[in-house]
Amino acid sequence: MDMNVIGLHIHELRNQCRFIEASVDILNQSMEKQASVGVFFGLQNIMLGTNNISRTLWTPRKKGKERAASLRKTLDLPEKYPLNNDSILSLVDHADEANDQWINQSKDQYILYDFIGDISKSQHKDVESKNIFRAFDTATKIYTYLGTSFNLDALLKALADVNNRVNQVHMRLYPDQWKEEPAPKEKAKEKPDAKKTSPKKTGAKKSAVKKTTKKPAAKK
Repeated sequence: MDMNVIGLHIHELRNQCRFIEASVDILNQSMEKQASVGVFFGLQNIMLGTNNISRTLWTPRKKGKERAASLRKTLDLPEKYPLNNDSILSLVDHADEANDQWINQSKDQYILYDFIGDISKSQHKDVESKNIFRAFDTATKIYTYLGTSFNLDALLKALADVNNRVNQVHMRLYPDQWKEEPAPKEKAKEKPDAKKTSPKKTGAKKSAVKKTTKKPAAKK
């Protein structure tokens, strides 16, 4: 692949990494403020950015295989990788149909939606993952959407690795853009910062779950 084309993809990958970093900040701030809308907004943006990165580097479509392989070679990324995951790759595919499917399979079931807190210590501890529309378990850092669960800490760790690789290549391709920014280091602190995902301050507030928890939809 032409290096100019690779450079454009690298630049966009860097943008997606930075968007995710900003989304992690929103998530942390919203957790501290016990703002449920902000928490889910941050989580949704993290997942959308992850989907963009995943499809760019490990596309399931035949048309993009060459591009993905060239970029992985440039970044020294293996094909087998945590972000090369069907659940991530198909996250926003046919979103309306995915909603219909979840609603149909969850009919007459005990369902949970828009929950933030420690599920194991809540009245919803017995709910099956497949019947969770949207929830963030603050104890396990598991984000569940339409019955599919994602380990946020593991996800951010993989994204931090990709971010570091992208920055290294981006700095070589666009050195002028880094003149006013510190050069990335191989062992620099990972970003997005997985450790900041759920601040201790938030976990200590008993009211955090109470204010951001909604009861499951009643069976009609």
